[in-house]
Amino acid sequence: MTLRTQLIKCTLCAILYISVCFFLLSIKRRYFLTQESDLISPVNSNYTKQTCSVPSQPIIKSVDLEIELLERDEMNGQTINLQESAALLQQISNVCVKYNLKTPLIRRHFLYSSKHKAMYCWIRKVASTSFTKLFSDMKNRQVTRNYYREVNILAPKTLKELQRIVNDTKIFKLLVVRHPFQRLVSSYRDRIEDNSKYTAQSWIYVKKIFRVTKPHLFHSNITTGNFQKRVFTADKRLKIIPTFKEFVLWLLQSSEEDDVHWNQYYTHCGVCNVPYNYVLKLDDYTYGQINYIFTKFGLDKTKVYLPKLEQTRGGYTSFSNTCKYFASLTQDIIMRLYRRYQIDFEMYNYDFKRYMFCANKKI
Repeated sequence: MTLRTQLIKCTLCAILYISVCFFLLSIKRRYFLTQESDLISPVNSNYTKQTCSVPSQPIIKSVDLEIELLERDEMNGQTINLQESAALLQQISNVCVKYNLKTPLIRRHFLYSSKHKAMYCWIRKVASTSFTKLFSDMKNRQVTRNYYREVNILAPKTLKELQRIVNDTKIFKLLVVRHPFQRLVSSYRDRIEDNSKYTAQSWIYVKKIFRVTKPHLFHSNITTGNFQKRVFTADKRLKIIPTFKEFVLWLLQSSEEDDVHWNQYYTHCGVCNVPYNYVLKLDDYTYGQINYIFTKFGLDKTKVYLPKLEQTRGGYTSFSNTCKYFASLTQDIIMRLYRRYQIDFEMYNYDFKRYMFCANKKI
């Protein structure tokens, strides 16, 4: 036998030995993973919380089980902040008890997918279009515009069905919020200030706003015409736009029911009666959080498209943009505005003090 032949045989033996070692190590690893999975069996991330048979009464919830389930989700590769999520759920419950809140369920405020065992409460100017599109796609509906009309199709059919969904621990329940002041400015920009289009809000509320801030516009004569002609074009767009300060002053003294674009979160989404599984804060969301939600909805994140959540036709309303609008307000007005949305601020741990420094500034 030549030296070359011996070298070839030794090499083959070494390769065979290494391959066998890797094979045995692989079998050992699978065995231990199997043993571990027997100890920690996968569970649905929905949790059982105390519910109340009377919808008008707040529910006191324990988030201990939710913490445990979130920990298991993280072990399965879902990137979320466990402590922050659990603390937020607990904070919502605490505020409900603190103020003895009654938050009635309104059927049309919720979107539901029985196939994906998912429920979501829409809030206008808080990525509602993006998530409505998502639920529409989950129902295989080919819709490209006017997503607000989808509510009638995607909502639970009856209040009784909604109550059943709320109490079903197998259904993942999602709520999305953002800073109340940024949402308020975003609503003003889109529904009042933007006069490139007709909006129901400008048509309905501008007249009421000017009753408070510009009553002289209602003194019609042959030269100026009546209020309608002075303020609106023939196609119902605004010719005279109320300032943000005028909008806020009217809002603070208004006693009528709020429009869904600027109502308080807690009055809209039944937060004291719905045991939400997850609250996404739009201000600082991560793609790990979006992937977590997709996983809970049973969606393949590589095949699902969700528009960038902060994009709107008027551009994203950031703190900087909001501060510019708040520069027209006094600190007293900002404080009154905070009190109006105080429960939302407390529920979701939002800060308002930095906006006080925006008051009466030339930006």
